[in-house]
Amino acid sequence: MNRYKMLATVGLLGGVASALSAQVAHADDTLAGSDTAIILGGTTEPTPSLAFAQAAENVYLHALGFDDGATYSTVCDMTGTDPCAAPLQVLTTPELIQQGPSSLTAADDVTLAVENEFNANPNAFDADHPLTIFGYSQSATAESIAMTQINEYSMAHGDSIPSADLHFVFIGDPSLADTGIWPNLVPDLDSLFGTTLTNTIVNDLGFGAVLGNVTPDDIYPTTIYSLDGDGVAQFQPDFESGGLLGTIEGLFLQHVEYLGLTPEELALATTTTQGDLTLVDIPDTFNNADAWLSAVFEHGAAGSGLLESVFQSLELYLTNMF
Repeated sequence: MNRYKMLATVGLLGGVASALSAQVAHADDTLAGSDTAIILGGTTEPTPSLAFAQAAENVYLHALGFDDGATYSTVCDMTGTDPCAAPLQVLTTPELIQQGPSSLTAADDVTLAVENEFNANPNAFDADHPLTIFGYSQSATAESIAMTQINEYSMAHGDSIPSADLHFVFIGDPSLADTGIWPNLVPDLDSLFGTTLTNTIVNDLGFGAVLGNVTPDDIYPTTIYSLDGDGVAQFQPDFESGGLLGTIEGLFLQHVEYLGLTPEELALATTTTQGDLTLVDIPDTFNNADAWLSAVFEHGAAGSGLLESVFQSLELYLTNMF
């Protein structure tokens, strides 16, 4: 009888331990006190739509405890870089196909938007109630550049924006040091085409200003979600396993799917840390077609300023202005 009681007790404790482990794996209160987020889109998404902003909140920000887990917060469009009155504030940035000049302009916009937010609400943000900055793809690179600018501004103004008062959240970050496209593109293309042709390719595509860019791991706390097979955030492993065509496939498939995932699919991710970075790796174990279609048509990927961005990209190509 004692043996059976012991087995039952072990089983019960095992079940409790498993449940606790599941809770720990799925729960993160990094943003538990945050109730304001500035939302930016990716390439060809200069002004994230209502659906885009709310999908970003529902899938990614809620996983970190943002806004106490509220669903579908109200959304407003910032006037230029000035704050507006809603939990989710959309910041319009160029997000052109020529990502070099576009990312630099966007970085300046992010820096000014953060400065304006802190100046307009000087007592609103602290370590327990950080301001959240969300970026997807190109805007994650722009925000990586902006981190240094914001930190320099903060130091020049008496540590006016302390590290703990600001938290970045990225999906599909091209500037991941070990795997992203910007730190790795040139040496990989050099190995295929040689230096001269590589320089021609990257300059013609307008990539020059962001080549080598890396998301800092020692300035502001940042949570970065990466999907296996993403040809942008996971460019290097895709290149090593499938060559350049493998990265192109991942660019047009997995890199598009982030906003089409569900909280349940996100809960399968694994987490590691690297300095101030929390890296969340999402396994590609879901229906890719469903995720892609959901991201594009239900959650704003195609409705966040596509035509405007394409037009401005063509304008830049033809006139060197945008």
